[in-house]
Amino acid sequence: MRGQRGEDGRLVALFQLLGEPERAVAAHRRLASAGLDTPEEITAAAWAAAAHCARGALRQAQGLVRRTVGALERCSDPYAVVVARTTASAVAATDGRCAAAEHHRQCALQAAGAAGDPLLRLMSVVGTAQQRIEQGEPREVLAELDSALGAARQDAALAVALMPSVRCRRAAALLAMGELDRSAAEFTGALTDYHRLGDGAGLALGAPALLGVGDVHRERGELGPARTAYQEAVVLAERSGDRQTLSAALTGLALSRGGGDPHSAAVLASRAALGCAGPPRIRALLAGGWIALTAGRCEAAAEAARQAAGEPGAQGSRAVFAELLELEAMCAVDPATRQALLGDAEEMWATAQRPMAVARVALARAQLEGAGATRVREATAWLGQFGVGAGAGDAAGLLNRAAASQCPAVTVRVLGGFQVLRDGCPVGAEQWQSKKARDLLKLLVARRGLPTPRELLMEELWPEQDPARCANRLSVALSVLRLVLDPQRRMAQDHFIVADNYVVGLARLHVDVQEFLAAARHALGVAGRSTEHAFAALAAAEGLYRGDVLADEPYAQWATALREEAQAAHAELLARLAAAAAENRDAYAEIHYRLRLLERDPYDEDTHLALVRLLAAASRHGEARRRYRMYAGCMEEIDVVPAPFPVRQIRG
Repeated sequence: MRGQRGEDGRLVALFQLLGEPERAVAAHRRLASAGLDTPEEITAAAWAAAAHCARGALRQAQGLVRRTVGALERCSDPYAVVVARTTASAVAATDGRCAAAEHHRQCALQAAGAAGDPLLRLMSVVGTAQQRIEQGEPREVLAELDSALGAARQDAALAVALMPSVRCRRAAALLAMGELDRSAAEFTGALTDYHRLGDGAGLALGAPALLGVGDVHRERGELGPARTAYQEAVVLAERSGDRQTLSAALTGLALSRGGGDPHSAAVLASRAALGCAGPPRIRALLAGGWIALTAGRCEAAAEAARQAAGEPGAQGSRAVFAELLELEAMCAVDPATRQALLGDAEEMWATAQRPMAVARVALARAQLEGAGATRVREATAWLGQFGVGAGAGDAAGLLNRAAASQCPAVTVRVLGGFQVLRDGCPVGAEQWQSKKARDLLKLLVARRGLPTPRELLMEELWPEQDPARCANRLSVALSVLRLVLDPQRRMAQDHFIVADNYVVGLARLHVDVQEFLAAARHALGVAGRSTEHAFAALAAAEGLYRGDVLADEPYAQWATALREEAQAAHAELLARLAAAAAENRDAYAEIHYRLRLLERDPYDEDTHLALVRLLAAASRHGEARRRYRMYAGCMEEIDVVPAPFPVRQIRG
């Protein structure tokens, strides 16, 4: 019986280390009748507490922690002490008890030091690294991780087993410090370790690494790759039962979608807040607030901030508290209050050793103050030094709302579907009194706002009807459209819509597809002249492409010319980005852009084969084979003989 219990106890630790908390808890339940009389039983209970915490079951975790810490009074085994104290520290940090978390962390380090076991010290440092990063000690964490790892390398097998977790913690510290390139390299290294294990093991090595990759891309403003990484992290976290990682991935996905699709982003944020605890839950609530602000629901955003402020630990973590201050600032109506709160957030970020976040708040303050083009340009350049591109403002958050203060009074979006925004807030369907008024604006945008004969507009809006009878209808549609664009009648009648007896055109309207085409021309020009700044310019332009022009009007022939022009520009951007990513040896980004190219043209043979080579080189052999079969199927559809699987190129 004791032998079986020992086996089950080891399984609890194994499953938790492999990132499968559900299986760890199940293994511990088989030990439910056992007490905490031996070091093995204490250790198994501590690992089970960590698993409960990962599942978001904080009460169960707290109960087991109290029992294991109490049992240490009659146990001096260093391994049991380190595991129990490290878990107690993590659980205390999750529910906001910072002093208790630090006490348990110090006890774990003392036990490891007294035992003279470098591996135990490494386990303690890794297990408490994230909470210390949240507290504002990323530099100290990075130094201690490197020191502990160097000392533990004498036990090569065990040190290698912990290496992916070490990499994820190092990457998190580097991300907090604003070193995005180094952080991405560490997260990618951990992800490679996961893929070497295969899909059946080591989910913990995959989900947190993918989450980190998503965070890096989102900070850079590369929202497409960010969403891809977050979606993969969600899949792995759901399979493993890790609610904390699942919540963080859903939150990242919600924020990356929030700027363009607040409705679906709000659903993701609500889901992220369920069944988790500590910083992941607080950040999910804050994400819901940012998304509500994007949709113009200020009261809902303020309520989300109040709810987040009431969560345990909201003010115990410097990083979380700074994020809360940012949301509270943007919910404030009074400009002086807003600036004061942002000033407090900036100071908190500086205390937390987050220079990139300090630069972000500085840019937002400059934009909100109306400080002038020079200061905004300087703040933008400062943030750009960290690798943050213009696309970062497309995610829900501080930069998005600060930029909205500088947005044109009215914006028309046709990329990915039709939408009108007034003062940064979407115009709801109920505010349109006439479908023909909506169609009229779509027609004018499709013709690039150029003066369009009334007869042509009437023919498209009311086909096969007498133009003489439609003239009055067009005038009514124009009146409705003007009222939707300027309901308070603050502007002259021809401010947005210019019309006379013969033609109708647009003026002073910000149209997203025109912005995208201009940005694409600029980026392609930069790429043609120099490779030094090409990737940032190309990624910023590509980030503006939310989808095909008037995707909700797929059969409208009058939209075809503009749609195809934008599609061609987007395909060229993706091709250049894939090439630039290859040159930078960023395999994850290259895979993303080549997948996007295949969405555009599923018969692009060169892109298919390049993607197969990339996946295989990253040890993702199953995916490489699946992609090759898809390529072969596409080639057969168009009567082209598929090239052989590129084995030699991969191995070479």
